[in-house]
Amino acid sequence: MTPAGAAAAAAAQPRFDIDDLLSAPQPEQLVAAAKAPTIAWVANERGVRNLWTARAPDFAPRKLSGYDEDDGQLLTGLQLSRDGRWLAYVRGGSADAAGNNSNPDWNPDGREQAVWVVASDGSGKPQRIAAGRAAMFAPGGDAVLVQGRGLGCYALPGAAAPAWCKEALLKTRGANSAAEFSPDGKSLAFVSNRGDHAFIGLLELERRAVRWLGADFNNDASPAFSPDGRRLAFLRTDANRAGESFDLTKANPFEIWVADVDTGLAKKVFRSSDSAGGYAQFNGADPLMWSRDGRLIFASEQSGWLHWYALSPEGGAPRPLSRGECEAETVALAEDGAFVFSGNCAQIDHRQVFSVDAQGKAQTLLTAKEQIAVEPLPLAGGQWIALRHADALRPTAIAVMPRAGGEPRRIFPAQLPGRFPLAQLVRPKTITLTAGDGIVSHATVFEPPASFKGQRPALVYVHGGPIRQMLPGWHYSGYYYSDYASNQWLASRGYVVLALNYRDGTGYGQKFRLADKQGPRGASEYQDVLAAQAWLAARGDVDARRIGIYGGSYGGFLTATALARNSDLFAAGVDRHGVHDWRESAKGGDNSGLWGLKPDELELAFQSSPVSRIDGWRSPVLIVHGDDDRAVKFSQGIDLVERLRERKLPVQTLVIPDEDHLFLRHATWLQVHRTTEAFFRRQLKPED
Repeated sequence: MTPAGAAAAAAAQPRFDIDDLLSAPQPEQLVAAAKAPTIAWVANERGVRNLWTARAPDFAPRKLSGYDEDDGQLLTGLQLSRDGRWLAYVRGGSADAAGNNSNPDWNPDGREQAVWVVASDGSGKPQRIAAGRAAMFAPGGDAVLVQGRGLGCYALPGAAAPAWCKEALLKTRGANSAAEFSPDGKSLAFVSNRGDHAFIGLLELERRAVRWLGADFNNDASPAFSPDGRRLAFLRTDANRAGESFDLTKANPFEIWVADVDTGLAKKVFRSSDSAGGYAQFNGADPLMWSRDGRLIFASEQSGWLHWYALSPEGGAPRPLSRGECEAETVALAEDGAFVFSGNCAQIDHRQVFSVDAQGKAQTLLTAKEQIAVEPLPLAGGQWIALRHADALRPTAIAVMPRAGGEPRRIFPAQLPGRFPLAQLVRPKTITLTAGDGIVSHATVFEPPASFKGQRPALVYVHGGPIRQMLPGWHYSGYYYSDYASNQWLASRGYVVLALNYRDGTGYGQKFRLADKQGPRGASEYQDVLAAQAWLAARGDVDARRIGIYGGSYGGFLTATALARNSDLFAAGVDRHGVHDWRESAKGGDNSGLWGLKPDELELAFQSSPVSRIDGWRSPVLIVHGDDDRAVKFSQGIDLVERLRERKLPVQTLVIPDEDHLFLRHATWLQVHRTTEAFFRRQLKPED
């Protein structure tokens, strides 16, 4: 077909809706059993979340639950028993300070957060175990630990619990959380957080005795048993001094300690460089584990990039497992001692799966470079890897592939819904931008169909976090999966959309993430936003008078900053639950307070806030916020809206009662996306 014919064919296709783009079942998690080739996941089908499982070799998906409402009740914390027979999970969101659990569908009876279990063969319905926020199976397969206000143990359905299993298993001081059973199942390692310090404890189950391992004036975390159960390794960082608070822009040193389980004596076997720790220890992956040959595996940024290393428990120099100017995110160990990880070491704007031999000598690419392949899990038996897989056109699916590599076989969903507009999607282009201060950032660009003629309106999309990376494909995080769909939809409506990976984000190394003067200390990342606007304005097919901006959370902060500082450059914006006054954030109580601001930094924080430039604001704005937001206080939205209304500036609002920061309901996402599109259509007129 000629280019003109292709354009005519595209023009003849009916327009798709954002609901069509979000019609595919979205896998939100993936877990595997330790001793059986069984996997399980959560599927979000237009807001209805259910549990699924599959088993080698056929990997036929089996639905395990029958939830049927778009109720915003998350299914999280999935754990398969070692033999794969049982799946434990948490249903519901956490409680706020007043004790109210997340209830975004306004159920008049309220909601709870509780641990449930279900048989993985589909032989029964899910059964509630107890209120709680996390679960872990006991080694014998007859009981499950539940983390709630305390730590309790409960028998599995139809089983007799061991004698040590009690509903009040651990009642010592501190916030105690279970970490790991010993290989013989006789002891439980746990972390006892005391506020400004934390200890590693060992609960001897049959004796009902607690011992402390290496207790000192520190924060100890991430305990892990050696394969023979004789030693326990853990991470150690400095305790919290009075007046200090967590600062996510600070790189910290960490130590690895190994304790003798019998004596309780602990010794330091490794200390990192001063800048190696921080993000590597809180990014979600288990930061410390033992290999099957008795080495310690840990995450570090000692090279300036997030990588994994192997260390002898006797000490010495660590050996790199992953390597390159790239980042290794999710990791897992195979039965034969090989190391499998997902990262961006073959193409920095995508995600690939790699294997590393047990000695760390060879790093082998297993998936194609320009795909989104994450969370690889080597399955018991050694033949298969399960993963989550996507690309620019096909949304995220559960997939399996041989250990040696190859094209992943997408098993769920195996086929996309008929309404999904696969043929009408665009492949985003990747570009780099240079800011006025010389910092280079990355971006992906979605271009409208060729049927749109003349100069087009354009949008800058700014992600949240800021510790995130947008990808030129369907994102593995639910919030950004939805926004990838939004960017595709807006492009189909005639916009040139640029999704910006500004400094402070992940994927491009520690120096990029820890950029100077970021956020409340100078808003240096706004220079990247200006570079994005200038790049769009210089395009011959873009009308520089019709450039808008939108984003959520930290992206909301940058949207509001753009409109306050440069209404001459940005004609309109949509600000979702953004930070508008860093002084309010400094009071703590939500995620926007994680910059560790000190009293002498509050004036700089104000000058770095959108509200400090409110008198220069002229452009129309849509402000969106759910009022059960625990990440950015609803008061941030109240304050900005009132300031804008006082000045009689054009402000539109969308408030969603009881909705979370992540927008838990499909109905909410549709409302937010459609309101955003209608707002930009009025302000930027893409049909002109």
